[in-house]
Amino acid sequence: MKRASLTVLFLGILLGGHMVAQEIPEWQDVKVTGVNKERGRAAFTAAGPEGEQYRMSLDGKWKFRLSANPAARPKDFFRTSFSVKRWKEIPVPANWEMQGYDVPIYVNHPYEFADRRTPITEFKDGPEPPKVPLNYNPVGSYRRDFQVPANWEGREIFIYLGSVKSAFYIWINGEKVGYSEGSKLPAEFNITPYVTPGKTNTVALEVYRWSTASYLECQDFWRMSGIERSVEIYSRPKLHIRDFEVVSTLDETYRHGILKLWITLHNYGHSPQTGMTEATLSEGERPMFTVGKKVELSAGEELEISFEDILQNHMPLHGIKPWSAETPHLYTLTLSFRDEKGAILETIRTKTGFRSVEIKRGQLLVNGVPITLKGVNMQEHNPETGHVVTEELMMKDILLMKQNNINAVRTSHYPQPERWQELCDEYGIYLVDEANIESHGMYYGERSLAKNPDWEQAHVDRMVRLVQRDKNHPSVIIWSMGNEAGNGVNFYAGYKAMKANDRTGRPVQYERTEIGSRFALEFDWNSDIIVPQYPDPQTFEWFGQRVLDRPFIPSEYNHTMGNSGGNFQDYWDVIEKYPQLQGGFIWDWVDQGLWKTGSDGQRFYAYGGDYGTGMPSDGNFLINGIVYADRTPQPELAEVKKGHEWINFKMLRTRDHSARILIENLYDFTSLREFKIEATVMADGKILKTLEIPPLDIPPHASRVTELDLSGITVAPGTEYFLNLEARTLKASKGIPENHPVAREQLRLPWFRKAEPTPPAGSVTMTSDNGSLVFTGEHFTATFSNTSGRLTSYRFKGTELIHGEYGPAPDFWRAPTDNDFGNQMPFRNINWKKVTLNPALTHITSIKNPDGSFTVTSEWELTETTSDFTTRVTIGGDGSLRYASQLNASETEKSDIPRIGMRLCLPADYDQLTYFGRGPHENYSDRNVSALVGLYAGKAEEQMVPYVRPQENGNKTGVRWAALTNAEGRGWLAVSTDPAKGFEMTAMPWLSEDFDARTGTGYGPIEKEQKHPTDVKRRDFIRWNIDLGQRGVGGVDSWGSMPLEKYRFPTGRTYQYAFILIPVEDATPGKMTETSKKY
Repeated sequence: MKRASLTVLFLGILLGGHMVAQEIPEWQDVKVTGVNKERGRAAFTAAGPEGEQYRMSLDGKWKFRLSANPAARPKDFFRTSFSVKRWKEIPVPANWEMQGYDVPIYVNHPYEFADRRTPITEFKDGPEPPKVPLNYNPVGSYRRDFQVPANWEGREIFIYLGSVKSAFYIWINGEKVGYSEGSKLPAEFNITPYVTPGKTNTVALEVYRWSTASYLECQDFWRMSGIERSVEIYSRPKLHIRDFEVVSTLDETYRHGILKLWITLHNYGHSPQTGMTEATLSEGERPMFTVGKKVELSAGEELEISFEDILQNHMPLHGIKPWSAETPHLYTLTLSFRDEKGAILETIRTKTGFRSVEIKRGQLLVNGVPITLKGVNMQEHNPETGHVVTEELMMKDILLMKQNNINAVRTSHYPQPERWQELCDEYGIYLVDEANIESHGMYYGERSLAKNPDWEQAHVDRMVRLVQRDKNHPSVIIWSMGNEAGNGVNFYAGYKAMKANDRTGRPVQYERTEIGSRFALEFDWNSDIIVPQYPDPQTFEWFGQRVLDRPFIPSEYNHTMGNSGGNFQDYWDVIEKYPQLQGGFIWDWVDQGLWKTGSDGQRFYAYGGDYGTGMPSDGNFLINGIVYADRTPQPELAEVKKGHEWINFKMLRTRDHSARILIENLYDFTSLREFKIEATVMADGKILKTLEIPPLDIPPHASRVTELDLSGITVAPGTEYFLNLEARTLKASKGIPENHPVAREQLRLPWFRKAEPTPPAGSVTMTSDNGSLVFTGEHFTATFSNTSGRLTSYRFKGTELIHGEYGPAPDFWRAPTDNDFGNQMPFRNINWKKVTLNPALTHITSIKNPDGSFTVTSEWELTETTSDFTTRVTIGGDGSLRYASQLNASETEKSDIPRIGMRLCLPADYDQLTYFGRGPHENYSDRNVSALVGLYAGKAEEQMVPYVRPQENGNKTGVRWAALTNAEGRGWLAVSTDPAKGFEMTAMPWLSEDFDARTGTGYGPIEKEQKHPTDVKRRDFIRWNIDLGQRGVGGVDSWGSMPLEKYRFPTGRTYQYAFILIPVEDATPGKMTETSKKY
């Protein structure tokens, strides 16, 4: 037994337990983290109806007043005699900025109150810790009354505040109770001396927007304030269970369970008490065993009781079902205390899972198995309420993650609400649980707060309280000391303190322990895992090729800002090669847009700069999710699901009537007998043959070769064949329904042979008319301008198929993505926009070919790039237009080419899109493995992806053919002359200029307009890009990295591509497929 001092604590934390005389206010004193605040403990409440009757929520309406600064605050508002009748009400929990008080501010790494770019406080030259603003520092004054039930008399009464930002004082019935900071962990106070059961009581909170605590909360998210999580009061018996720690692990064979337990009791009474403390472990409703210990506590004593000795009689637990993210099996641990007469005074129930976590031979092991963390970083965000997140939204996150092959979350960059950990225990999500520490705005040199001993207590308090709260959760497998706060003495102390307070022995990580360059292979000692930020695939490979003493699991990678997420498969191709590369955490899960209504009544997602006037802002740099703020998936999520797949299918060989497939099981704990696997032979996008593969009992981390019978298939010329494989669940599991697709692959069968083309029928005549070349056939008239060099009109059976004289024209530009801005593409590559807007036609000629067709050759000088572009259009007697283009990209233009292609515009009613290519979702050259080649159809307007800041969107790759028609089926069919590769395509009723962040060519290096999808107005025509391709979207980071070289178009080369435009009517997928083969 351990008396009085229960856990190894950093000495300064004890300041939180008693009143301390202060020469300066606590919110300005870095040495104070709390006054009269209860020491941290595990998150639990008393169980059953008895427990519920002793809990009361204080959520709801509170009286509220916001003052501009501390001097203006109502200093006596906490007194019960002070009238607040005329004050307005505010909901709790809520960020006051989301309720119309003050404004949300978004900056990335500066301190919003000391941002040199846009000073809003007296700190015009940057931060000066520990000084905090006095002139502009809003203070929220909260008050409400509450009734303490009469039957709480004689019990200890506490108030729980789940999250208050950034610092606050609390009064009960006019008496000062205490002070707290550290906004993402609970603050609890014993208010027994201050309340009167059976009567109305008053609670008052004084909340400061900025305090010394703000220096450690410089995270990349909305900077907001207020009571962000629930508030409640509860009562406990005079002698009650104050805390407990359960270590449920596995023995050295990883087959049997080991349970260790410590229970802390506190006697708040004025006399000694004796009784029995009991613990029962159950599986479901079946009790497995019960153990108990008699205890005696003197008045005011706190006592920790170890159950190790008596639990040894029940260990090991044979036949235990281990917990993992794949198999989140939980047991119920019931703790109770009986008085000396045997009456139960209190019961607590908690869930526990048996699992081990350790690092051996440089690998992270769970239950003795090296695992892979397919993770995301996650902020606490709700588009309606800011930082107030409901359980419903948490469940939406977990189900989306589970169903998209995400098995891990880093709680960036602070602890999530307690309910999140419980749900992750239940549904199976590995957690890297992170302390609420980031001092990014001080950066990493000598001014870093990590190196300043005055800040040691402030750092360590947050780390230790995190461990104290979350120590009993099986989902928590790694502690993180924080993020982007430098490294030094305070993190050395924090590492030791976290280790000392966690008997489970979880690894502790910190991402700022890198010494020197990323290739130096030097990392400080205070991180058990190598957790760099934003390594590219080449860096992954570099580390994978070396023998490491620690696992390599980047805390952040694949920055998915805006239209991003490129080269994700490239990462996972490398990760799966090397055993010490054990995954990583995407930045990040959810866009942090906030719903806002514009002057036109339309709602849009607001980002930095959308609130207030003259406020500091980092724009849309917090829009980095793979789901929108309301959790609607973005196209990147499909690519993540594909890259994270736990089952791989690889073609080993094919013969005329069979295919040999290697099936790899990448699961850590699951056999493939849990899935059904189906193989489908596709011919031009249609199902030709389906083969169901019997369940395969392939164990984790193993593989097997299977032979597929492909007999009975007659190979037709001009037909493209694919073998599609898909694995689905045989039964439902936690968060994943029955028949849910978990993995799929598309393998191209080597059966394609080109069909004999059909020579165009009919004749063509040419005339000159008012500066144009006019070509006429039986059912068409095509007009080319001698001035622009392009097709300006095409009439098919009396119907005009070109809008506004805008036939196919050279296009080398795209609306810059956020990653493009990060690598300064709009600035460095601007010449390609200039030549797109103003290509200089140098020649246009026409010749008649021996077969009766005509070829129009247009040559453009692309002056600003010292390059040239030539297009040859052959007009066939059937009205077809065969485009063959060549770009000679001069090496004197040093920038890569954003896009190589042509675009045309069609009348607005030609909005029915059907295509055979990669889809159905948006895809790019570096983000298309999730988009299988198939037949897809939809409206042109549906192809637009409404990124929160408008930018390039809606592209499709690998398009063999595409048709844009009206409702009657009349329009254009575009056919690639390279069926194995196809072309890239965008079709929608918006120009790329509509999504551009600047009109014209006047870019600065990083300028973006404050723009939203509601600002982009639909055009009265359809824009159609038919491209050789465009640069990838990139995905390493959003502040410098280019798309990988293989996904760019460098200059100093010649590029050629071709496609055919064919006028069609009565367009159906089958008819378009057959028509495409004739060319």
